[in-house]
Order: sequence, then structure tokens, then C-alpha cells
Amino acid sequence: MKRGTVTLIFFCAIWGILSSIIFPPFFEFFNRIDPWVMGLPFVQFWILFVVLAVSTMLIIWYKVEEKRGELE
Repeated sequence: MKRGTVTLIFFCAIWGILSSIIFPPFFEFFNRIDPWVMGLPFVQFWILFVVLAVSTMLIIWYKVEEKRGELE
């Protein structure tokens, strides 16, 4: 795969996850108190999940680029 393809795949995946907390129509689905998950209201759990998911994806992206030797 070309470098641009890998970058585009990761960019689209990260943007898709982040759009669930950025755009009001998507956020309305997650903006609720019930159910409680791990002692947190659902909206707080969802924001925590998004932060951890994006962080994990960025680490994976870095490792993939490092393995391919395309870091500058």
C-alpha cells in the first residue's frame, strides 16, 4: 500500500470516531445519563472511550509508519 492510502485509512477512522462527539446530530445519540457504565453516566463513558480509542489508533498509526520506514 502507498503511504497516502495508510494515512487516509487512519484519518477516516479517527475522524469517524471523533465526529460522534463533535457534531450535534451524532452527539445527541450519546448525550444521555442512563445507562450508567462503570459508575459513569453514559455521556462521560463515551467521551472517555473516544479519547482512549483515538489515542490507541494514533499509537498504532505511529507503529505502522515506523515499521514501514516512512517516518521523517
